[in-house]
Amino acid sequence: MSKFSWKDLIQLGSPNKAYESSLACIAHIDMNAFFAQVEQIRCGLSRDDPVVCVQWNSIIAVSYAARKYGVSRMDTIQEALKKCDNLIPIHTAVFKMGEDFWQYHDGCGSWVQDPAKQIHVEDHKVSLEPYRRESRKALKIFKSACDLVERASIDEVFLDLGRLCFNTLMFDEAYELQNDMKLKDILSTIREIFIGGDYDINSNLPPIPEKIKSLKFEGHVFNPEHRNLITDWDDVVLALGSQITKGIRDTIKDSLGYTTSCGVSSTKNVCKLASNYKKPDAQTIVKNDCLSDFLDCGKFEITSFWTLGGILGKELMDILNLPNQNSIQYIREAWPDNPGQLKSFLDDKVREADFDRSASNVDPLRTADLAGKLFELSRGQYHLPLSSRPVVKSMMSNKNLRGKSCNSIVDCISWLEVFCAELASRIQDLEQEYSKIVIPRTVSVSLKTKSNEVYRKSGPITYKSIKFQSHELLKAGVKFVTELDAKGKNTRYYPLTKLSMTVTNFDILDLQKTVVDMFGNQANTFQRSIDKERDKKDSGSRDVKSGPRFECSKCQITFADERAFQEHRDYHLALRLSEGLNGAEETSKNLSYGEKRLLFSKKRSNPQNSDTPRKKQTSSSKDILSFFAKK
Repeated sequence: MSKFSWKDLIQLGSPNKAYESSLACIAHIDMNAFFAQVEQIRCGLSRDDPVVCVQWNSIIAVSYAARKYGVSRMDTIQEALKKCDNLIPIHTAVFKMGEDFWQYHDGCGSWVQDPAKQIHVEDHKVSLEPYRRESRKALKIFKSACDLVERASIDEVFLDLGRLCFNTLMFDEAYELQNDMKLKDILSTIREIFIGGDYDINSNLPPIPEKIKSLKFEGHVFNPEHRNLITDWDDVVLALGSQITKGIRDTIKDSLGYTTSCGVSSTKNVCKLASNYKKPDAQTIVKNDCLSDFLDCGKFEITSFWTLGGILGKELMDILNLPNQNSIQYIREAWPDNPGQLKSFLDDKVREADFDRSASNVDPLRTADLAGKLFELSRGQYHLPLSSRPVVKSMMSNKNLRGKSCNSIVDCISWLEVFCAELASRIQDLEQEYSKIVIPRTVSVSLKTKSNEVYRKSGPITYKSIKFQSHELLKAGVKFVTELDAKGKNTRYYPLTKLSMTVTNFDILDLQKTVVDMFGNQANTFQRSIDKERDKKDSGSRDVKSGPRFECSKCQITFADERAFQEHRDYHLALRLSEGLNGAEETSKNLSYGEKRLLFSKKRSNPQNSDTPRKKQTSSSKDILSFFAKK
């Protein structure tokens, strides 16, 4: 019998449980030197061209062709050019101060001698939107192929392949192995048991059929001891997973031109290490019976694990007295039986007199959790779920200002225009990625003055619709910097050394829901009001013998079908909800003539009753402050 149970297999079919299964199949896919690849393709260059992506004087991405010359991100662009005569530096796209759009300036940069081709940090800001745009294209492919995708960063994702592998095993009728063998024929016995429900969920699975051992892995299987490749159901699942990721990576390469590296294993931490094991354009599979071999191969330490690469990892090296090499193996051997042994050691350490709790990242009250995590990580068995839900707490756009690049309130507003454009682009990125409406409700502006004083101002963003509007964000930001400018007049205020804008308190609305779904009972109240108005009008004018008419009483428009009419009614409903929150305009069709007279009569002037001639108002379109001035 197999060492795995029916429960392990069935868990693969659940997005919420698959990661816990002993048969879990998780993949990590990373786009190699992504920024450099984007520029290679945009500029029509080949993979053999040594390209580096430059931000001011620093290198932020190095193509694999350039790495052959010893170029790294630690080099300045001038140092890199000395290492490689035919190096191709490409500067990132930039915003210019006062402009709400980004653009490339190819052939320009700090390495160019011509003063007219310099990109000055004082009045430009880097834009990463070209890379986000390409990342969205890749993410769309990942999501079309897999039902659970976690975006780890702009150039990497985790995939839970559980459902894909489960459906292939249990239901795929067309899958063929070598020699024209059908998978459905080889697995007919286990499929019949599963479909018939003739099993105990906690009982062991039947052994794998002999013929399925010919199933092929796609990529490099880490197997230094040359064990049999397929001995149980976990190997079968990983082999299927490797074929799926190979297909996804081929699609990325064929449609977008990007090479990727991939790791396939049973946990997120191990598959992330595996994707980094062989690069570029490679795939590494780590089977469960090779986990210790992989972790002890000499390329990884405890600080190599995701979430332990920072200060906490370094502190644990000291607290646990770990060696600089083979630290993962040391943990397994020093505490071989259970996490309790490791917890006791940690507890003793934090009780020592010289242990500084105020400076430590180790929580004395949570040593059990930490011990369990380290115990499982060192064995490659630390299971974490994937999350595809957008967790948006805040977004910030900022600029470290140099010289006199922000020497007045007008300069502040010019930079805010850039910030608003960048934030609007990132919000649009989220909306497209998750097919949701994303609306930040609070904005905060922070600045640092010449005398290193920090000022902050925050408040709500008022919208005139249910969609995010960048000009409303800019309006709020201008109000805040104007107030801060007045507050700091008596100090050494300008030139500013730092300016930032942050949006928080996000509302995330589902695009698949109607307005009524999103706003619940309040929307239904408005809906009933609209229904009464329509019914009252229609009752006196509808011909009994004619078919149903779909007519908007406000717009006097007739619709051909009920669906189009419902969409139009939702439009009016959204307007009424917005006006209820933000106030109505004089042109609103939701107000009666009497309501308009009552609300807006003071704004009108009657020339027939006025003896005083009106003066023509003059204003400067260039004065941005007057545009945002509160009337």
